[in-house]
Amino acid sequence: MTQNLWNFVFSVFFFAVLGGAVCMVGQVQGFYPTSIPPFDVLLIAFASLRITRLLVYDKIAQWLRDLFAGSREGTFRHTVADLLACPWCIGFWGALVATTAYFTVPWAWFVILFLALAGMGSLLQVLANALGWHAENLKLDAKEHQRDLRL
Repeated sequence: MTQNLWNFVFSVFFFAVLGGAVCMVGQVQGFYPTSIPPFDVLLIAFASLRITRLLVYDKIAQWLRDLFAGSREGTFRHTVADLLACPWCIGFWGALVATTAYFTVPWAWFVILFLALAGMGSLLQVLANALGWHAENLKLDAKEHQRDLRL
């Protein structure tokens, strides 16, 4: 199969899982929710961020990514490798899992809270690193400017 065909198959699979999740939420809740508290949306968003970072970037999930690494293009395994390397793709799946769990599993709120706190910590760490790199670049620019003034 060509890579585009596998991508299409995975897209159809995603929409099938999405449809199944919607049906499951309706069945468990007895209705289809039309709103969600803003704080819970924020928690689900940060939980999705953490799931994404876990699967796409963290060393602890490297074994999973390695299972599919080096696969020939146009294969199922290559498509999975592409998926696991794509933060936007995994973000869709993470959001789907977190949202479905939120509406269907009573104890999921605790797991979502835990993941959200870890996601907030990850985001704060990334921001702190970016701020540090920015400060270092400003120092280097200032030193270079001083050196140019002396010349």
